[in-house]
Order: sequence, then C-alpha cells, then structure tokens
Amino acid sequence: MGIFPAPKFNTFTLECFQLESGVVLPQVNLAYRISGTPSSQPPIVTCTAFSQSYYDLAYLQGPDLALDLEKDWIIHTELLGNGRSSSPSNTPPPFNGANFPAVTIRDNVNLQLAFLKHLGVKEIRAVVGASMGGQQAIQWAVSYPEMVQKSVIIAGSCRATWHVRLFLNSLISCIRSDPAFQEGNYTEPPLLGLSRMSEAWAPWAFSPEFYSSQMYQRYPDTQASSLDEFLAKWRTRYHEKDANDLLCHFQTWAAHDVSFTPGMNGSLEKALRGVKAEVLFLPIRTDAYFAVTDVAAEAALIPHAQLMVLNSVYGHAAAFGPDKGDREQINHAIANFLNFDSRSHHLGD
Repeated sequence: MGIFPAPKFNTFTLECFQLESGVVLPQVNLAYRISGTPSSQPPIVTCTAFSQSYYDLAYLQGPDLALDLEKDWIIHTELLGNGRSSSPSNTPPPFNGANFPAVTIRDNVNLQLAFLKHLGVKEIRAVVGASMGGQQAIQWAVSYPEMVQKSVIIAGSCRATWHVRLFLNSLISCIRSDPAFQEGNYTEPPLLGLSRMSEAWAPWAFSPEFYSSQMYQRYPDTQASSLDEFLAKWRTRYHEKDANDLLCHFQTWAAHDVSFTPGMNGSLEKALRGVKAEVLFLPIRTDAYFAVTDVAAEAALIPHAQLMVLNSVYGHAAAFGPDKGDREQINHAIANFLNFDSRSHHLGD
C-alpha cells in the first residue's frame, strides 16, 4: 500500500522470457536490490505487493528485527507491472501500455528463479512477502519445494477467492469508467478513474474499527483531522501511478491460484500437500481481503504450517506496518519463525 519512491534499485535482464500465457517477451527486466552480505546461509528473498517497491517492507529490517542486515543476506525482488520491473509503462512496442500481456504470480516466481540461478543461488532460507508478496512466497514453496526452506505469508493466501475477485473487478471498473482512459490508450493520466478507484478502495483497505475509532488521524500517509480530509488525500493516492500498471497488478492478483501450478491438476490439496517448506501464515483479524477462516483452511493442508492471527484494527493495511504495535507483532513472529526449526526440534525431542 506504499506510495513513496524507494531508494536506488538494480535491474536483471533476461532475453526471450515465455509467460504462462505463451507470449514471449523479447526482453524482461526484474528490479531488485541486495542487502547484507552473502554468507554460508542461503539468502532470504523478499517479494513486493500491489504497486509497491522493496522498500515497503523496510519495517522488517534492522537490528533485532525479523531481517537483520548485519546477519542476513537478503535479495529483494519486485513484481512485474510495478513500474520498475517490466511493466506496461516501461515496455517498448509491441507490448507497451494496453498491449502488455497478462502475467501471473508464477511468471514472477519463474523470473525470480532465473535471477537466483544467475547469482548461483541453489537454496533459499526463506521467502517473505505481504499480500501479493505473500502470494509469491507460497507459490515459491509450491513450485520449487526442494529449494525453499521457509515461507512467510503476511496477510496473503494461496489463491484469490471469488470475493476478492469481485472486489478487484469493482476497482478495475472504476479506472475504466474514466472517459480519459480510452481502453488503456490514454494520452493523459485518467485521474478521475484513479480517484474513483481509491475512494472505492478506502473501506476495504481498513476495518470498520479503524474508521469508528478515527484511526485515520494517525495513519502516516494521511494524518487527517477529519474523515473528509482523509478521503481527499486518499483519492490522490495513486495519481502518480500508471493506470495500466495498476490494471496489470489487479489481473495478476485476481488470477492467483496455486492449484493451477503445472502438475497439480487444479487441486488445491495436491498443491499444498506437496509443500516441504515450513510455512508461517500471518493473517490479520480485520482483513477484508484474506479472511482468517480461508487462510486457516489453506494452512491445514500444508504439512509444516503455522498460523498466527494478528490482532489489529488497521485491516489489510496492518501488513505494511503503519502502527508500532503491529510492527512489533509481525517482527517478533517472523524472527522467531526464521530462527527456529520446528522439525529439527521435534526430531530431537
């Protein structure tokens, strides 16, 4: 949910990258950054969420936090479509703008795999992500079970429910409703559509408790004294983003389903039973996207899964640490999970 630019990033370029759709991109770019120092331990990989950069998980990084840059080797990757990795807004013809092909979470994971192979990485200590980043984290564990030791899914799930798809479709419709959108061939940003999208999103991003307790007065991105002021600021949240990039991410999010992984034959149970990694799900009690009951049902299908429900009034937004108490909960849970091998402990009992 971040809107601020991240610090400098690097780019990995791959030629002739075939997407799940069969479309071959002549060249694809992956925005990344590497933190810490390579060591005897495998790296931790972080994955980004909707329209985000790696910096939106910076609250997890630091001494005594989940990701300690003095001890951990961290490879930060960014989703296709975020405006920094290959996206509608930065890809040359014939795949520019509205012509950019649909990409899936698995396409992103496969591109990340190519990058890790380029670095000589054969094993991953953990994949960590929130929301769409969590979708990538669990997809890694399903697609490459021999490579991933642990996966951390903050406010994410193994597939997009019909409820989520309906929600995303409403946001897509808001963007497309702007006459300036011109079926994605706009010459000026469709700001009316982007404003409508943001306003429609506001009751979904946060919980009823967030609004009833006027927490928007403390929310870092707005710090509004009234609900009207909060909405006025919130409407402009994505004005600096490219509309086709946002639509690319909506499509990627809505299409996510690990049961569509090759060899799984559409079976969620088969996909999740084959996961060998230890998995930590961190759903949020008030999240309107990824309901705790849905996430718990998925976790029950994974052989080595834990579930810890975060008690926050911030709704889905809690996944990105706007509240100090939420940040502490999340960092504590992930740090404990990364530094404890439950299977080895069990075997040693």
